[in-house]
Amino acid sequence: MAIRDLMNNYFYGKQGKGDYTVADMPQNRLALFGEVLKVRWSGLFGVNLLYMVTWIPAIAWTFINVLALYNLLNAEAGVSGDDIIGLMNTWLMVMIPCIAITGPFNAGVTYVLRNWARDEHSFVLSDFKDALKANWKQALVISLIDGVMPFLVVTCWRFYSGMLSRSMIFILPAALTLLMGVTWTLASMLAYPMLITYELKTLDVIRNSVLMTVAKLPFALLIKLATLIVPALAYGLMALIPNIQMQVLMVVVLLYLTFMVAFNKLITVSYANWLFETYLNPRIEGARTNIGLRPENWDDVTYIPEDDEK
Repeated sequence: MAIRDLMNNYFYGKQGKGDYTVADMPQNRLALFGEVLKVRWSGLFGVNLLYMVTWIPAIAWTFINVLALYNLLNAEAGVSGDDIIGLMNTWLMVMIPCIAITGPFNAGVTYVLRNWARDEHSFVLSDFKDALKANWKQALVISLIDGVMPFLVVTCWRFYSGMLSRSMIFILPAALTLLMGVTWTLASMLAYPMLITYELKTLDVIRNSVLMTVAKLPFALLIKLATLIVPALAYGLMALIPNIQMQVLMVVVLLYLTFMVAFNKLITVSYANWLFETYLNPRIEGARTNIGLRPENWDDVTYIPEDDEK
């Protein structure tokens, strides 16, 4: 009996329990995230590996450039700042198409994780494939922006900061450049969940993601910081114990290749679900709110989930 319940819980979530009632539903978003993570944590490994397939070109290109940087720094003739800047520019330029191709995979993975974050079932491979096919054009636009943004921010920052010696007025465009990069980094957490959830034009997805991010900037920053806890802890550990830097780095790389990317996306998708169901869905006729949470007014009845919007 215990084994059967465990398997039902893993494959079907709470729907796999025949006696699951509204009273068993979580009362808040944090509890919902905990319940989902408890059921789906092992499934995140498979989703992570599926998503990382499309990042192989970016990882390989980055590894090549790390080796090139190492050779530059250890060259007998020495290395100039221009050499490092040139290497960085080349790396960022080639990273644009490497990141752009990840968009459709990102849409497919986001759809699966969005359903999981609602504590709803999702057939990983089939739902991933369907979401990829339905949203690949919009996803490519979003991922292209993801790829262009680092190159644009670094290039503009170098230009405007270099012009500060002529006039301090250039501090304004330099600051705006950094603000643009940070804003898009935060807004991209909403862009993919929005495009797979609603029937919107790409420009509307971008605009709404940016506006919602700016409106809820403290929450967006908090969520982004939550996804950076592991690198922050690793950096602190390496600073405290320099002798284990390589071991810590290897553990972090392994974690991200196998688990942490999907885990972080589950965090951001849960955040996006909260924003959408709080501020967008109440304005859409028939759209559900507080999905996966216990209703405020409820009777002790069996819970039967409804269909998705998209």
